[in-house]
Amino acid sequence: MRFLKTDEERGDRIQALEDRMERDANPSRRWEYHVLRVGPKARAEHQLNELGAKGWQLVQAIETDGHLAFYLERELPPFEETAEEARPDELDETAPDTFGP
Repeated sequence: MRFLKTDEERGDRIQALEDRMERDANPSRRWEYHVLRVGPKARAEHQLNELGAKGWQLVQAIETDGHLAFYLERELPPFEETAEEARPDELDETAPDTFGP
C-alpha cells in the first residue's frame, strides 16, 4: 500500500487546483437567480410566461407552508471590460466637483 505521492502526482494535483482557482476567479458563464412566490390559490402561469419571455428558465418548484416557490435562473451576458472600465480608480477631470463651491 502506497501512501506517498510521486512528484508528478503532486504536480498534477497542484496544477488542477490552480486551474480550478483561475476558473472560479474568472468564470466563462455567469448566472442570476429569481424566486417567484405565489399563494396557495394563485395561478402562476401568466407570471411564469412573462419571465420565460425575458429569458428566465424554471429550475425548481417547491411547496412550503402552503405556498409555491418557483426558482428561476438566466445566464448573464459575458462581461467584457473596456479600457475605461478597467481603470475605475482614475479621476475623471471633466466631471463636476460635487464637494467644492
